Amino acid sequence: MSLNIILLNETLRWHDNPLLQLEVGPKVAVLVLDEKAFFASQYGVARANLRRLQQQLEAIAALKRQLASQHIGLIVCVGNIKECIRRLQQQLGATSLYAAEPVGFNEYSALQQLKPYLSVTLLDCNSLLGDGLRPQMDSLPNTFTPFRKQREPLLEVSAPSDHSVSSSAWLSIAQCEVFNPPFNQLYHQYAATDKNFSALEQSATTHFTQYIWQQQHVRHYKETRNQLYGEHYASFLSAPLALGTLSVRWAWQQIIAFEHSVTANDSTYWLKFELLWREFFRWQFRKYGARWFSKGAIKGAIDFNKPKLNAAQLKRFENWCQASTGVPFIDANMRLLNQTGLMSNRGRQNVASFLVHDLGVDWRLGAAYFEQRLLDYDCASNWGNWAYIAGSGNAAERQFNVIKQALHYDPDGSFVRAMLPEITLSGSLAHQPSQQFQSPEHWHHWLAKLQPASSTP
Repeated sequence: MSLNIILLNETLRWHDNPLLQLEVGPKVAVLVLDEKAFFASQYGVARANLRRLQQQLEAIAALKRQLASQHIGLIVCVGNIKECIRRLQQQLGATSLYAAEPVGFNEYSALQQLKPYLSVTLLDCNSLLGDGLRPQMDSLPNTFTPFRKQREPLLEVSAPSDHSVSSSAWLSIAQCEVFNPPFNQLYHQYAATDKNFSALEQSATTHFTQYIWQQQHVRHYKETRNQLYGEHYASFLSAPLALGTLSVRWAWQQIIAFEHSVTANDSTYWLKFELLWREFFRWQFRKYGARWFSKGAIKGAIDFNKPKLNAAQLKRFENWCQASTGVPFIDANMRLLNQTGLMSNRGRQNVASFLVHDLGVDWRLGAAYFEQRLLDYDCASNWGNWAYIAGSGNAAERQFNVIKQALHYDPDGSFVRAMLPEITLSGSLAHQPSQQFQSPEHWHHWLAKLQPASSTP
């Protein structure tokens, strides 16, 4: 009797997981930790830091426990996706592979390379436009507004699937565990002291349910979304969506249900609008594939050569990474990223613009550093947005006056002061801004607000 491999790489969740509900006979649940994605480097930048690796390990361990509670085993391999699946196929006599359809070029290619050995079926488990709403690539607009106008009137997202999962057709825990020593060793080697990752399935579903229903912060999302930090200014959907621990269709349906039963306003629409941006980049990556990693991305000649930096550019890039550019608004956002693995959308746009347009550094290095640091790293959203800022993606370049942005979005300097408590008017933090800034008066007007509060009663 043939065995079906169910690869859960991009669906690390129990709820709304079509892969777990497949009725295809004997099955084995498999997950591959792509060693290259977490231990290799690109352009000299490590692809993941310890915290991002730990979050991935904890998400896998949580799914493993959830499946075990239903008497379903999980094989976790560490290595190359193609090689791991091929080896399991030979060892288990598997004939078919079912997996979530990736948007990343390398992940998609790895699954396609398995077709000579297995019948490969890819299900779109993580898009809003799945099923009959799947766009045709030849008619897919290259810019967001036409995409939104084209798709939004038709957007009837499939309801989350909550069918029961029977354990009888799955390989047991004991049958799977014999394959898991490499993962178990890795998990213990890099075990996180703090295992309270908010992007894990239970935490993420609880948080978003409270955000929508109990706290109803979705009512004012449009007004708070440009804040730089805080507890409830954003939905914080990005990390669990990126990990696959939360279903985007379930999240969408929660917003729709709130609009029907409580209220629909500009803020509830705007959260859906942001999910459409995520959707847009997913389909753009499926349309253009590896071109997104070219220097010119989807514009101009294809150039996969590594970024070249002279000594001055290299130093500026290092300062940017280390949150020591001398521009407080930039350094505050980069310190937040380095300390927490997250940054607001407003902050991301500004630090990206500053690196590319003010420091003159190849945008791909910024995208690579974000990939290393972001706990909500998503291939399409990250690389697509960086190309967008640089003018190599889906629009003309976007260049921000970061001093003007700071004055508007951090007018009293509270964010910068919170992230840079050491700030004073002297020393490196008072360096002159680049030529792009409006005037020295703007610079010193803003810096004056950042002096530490007096300790005198």
